[in-house]
Amino acid sequence: MDLVSTILKSMTSTSSLGVLAGKTGLSADSIEKALASAIPSLVGNMTKNASSAAGAKSLLGALAQHEDKSDVSSQLENADETDGNKIIGKIMGDDKDDFISSIAKKAGINFDQSSAILSNIAPSLLSSISAAAKPDTEESVAKEAAERKAKAEKDSSSFIGGFLKNFMKDPDDKDAKTGIDGTDLLNILKNTML
Repeated sequence: MDLVSTILKSMTSTSSLGVLAGKTGLSADSIEKALASAIPSLVGNMTKNASSAAGAKSLLGALAQHEDKSDVSSQLENADETDGNKIIGKIMGDDKDDFISSIAKKAGINFDQSSAILSNIAPSLLSSISAAAKPDTEESVAKEAAERKAKAEKDSSSFIGGFLKNFMKDPDDKDAKTGIDGTDLLNILKNTML
């Protein structure tokens, strides 16, 4: 599973949505809509920011300060919204308010509610990326290689199926639309740590 999907899955679990609903007063459905739009955009901007050496080092510094190993719902429960607001500002830069407004519009909520969701998830987002960017162990490298091999075999089991999978993107596929799965960000961070 890619980074964006993994983060979305953990933040949209029943317990995580329950915590966010309790903190924001919003329905789980509204929160889920906001997260589905926000997470790929945040990871995409982090990737863009980390594409320079200075940006990558800055992000690594932020990740080092956010290495909470507790479960995501606990992280959300204990989230420092002031810190989270600063994190969103660092990730989005001058586009922060436009980004918050855009997420609000997509989720059918107001600006303050959108800001509250984003401020609560930001520290956990960094913790999730920090955990995923840790140097690979022999076990994780072997597992990743096995997953890639199985996927390649499945995709190539039919020439036409493989061709269509690789060259014809399904317009209804969320990942195809955004093109962001977090792989580029993790590669940049892992290469910077070497």
